[in-house]
Amino acid sequence: MKITRRQLRRLINEIRIKPGGDMNPEYLEKLTGLIDTGDESFITQADELAPMIGYEGNSFSQDLKAYDQLSIMGAAGEFAHYLTDDLIQKLMNVRGKDLRYGLYSWAGFGFAFEDGSRVISPDDFYEMQYRIAAKKRDIDDDDIEEHEGMSTGVEADNKLTKAIMSLSNKTYVSTSTMYDAGIGETRITPEGIAINFYDPEYEALHKAGKLVITEN
Repeated sequence: MKITRRQLRRLINEIRIKPGGDMNPEYLEKLTGLIDTGDESFITQADELAPMIGYEGNSFSQDLKAYDQLSIMGAAGEFAHYLTDDLIQKLMNVRGKDLRYGLYSWAGFGFAFEDGSRVISPDDFYEMQYRIAAKKRDIDDDDIEEHEGMSTGVEADNKLTKAIMSLSNKTYVSTSTMYDAGIGETRITPEGIAINFYDPEYEALHKAGKLVITEN
């Protein structure tokens, strides 16, 4: 799913409100109802009816799906067009869930559910990171070499980490992981854990309850 900034703005502004034209809200509700059934015959029917009542795109159901994904993904929607459909789905899977962010030995950083099962493995994170750094959906070894260890790679790492934390309900991070991941430093005081964040956006996530610091 490759979407330009212009297309993204169009989808956000038009789908559900004015999907390509002045669509009666009652008709729009009926079309989305057909699509929400998940039945392929109803979805086809919605796509056939949409142009008759004001929709001007190529596929109403696909545009609606794209918008739903991008709106759900929030900050991650900024770089969604660099990711494969499989990687986008992995991001969708973390929405509203409690996660743990950590370093998985030599494999690198990744995200897991509270039961320990990995939802975004270090390999997944690595793929996402360098697609975002290269600003390309398809990357090769040269792209990785260009950005690995460089400021662009680090920036992509932090952008992706913060986006995933924003999508989650809460992401638990240990004090040791905080330092290793370049999020910040902590120290134990009589009042609890004192935190020095390196990036104000991580501090904002912490204040919002999205980033929860634990002692282990």
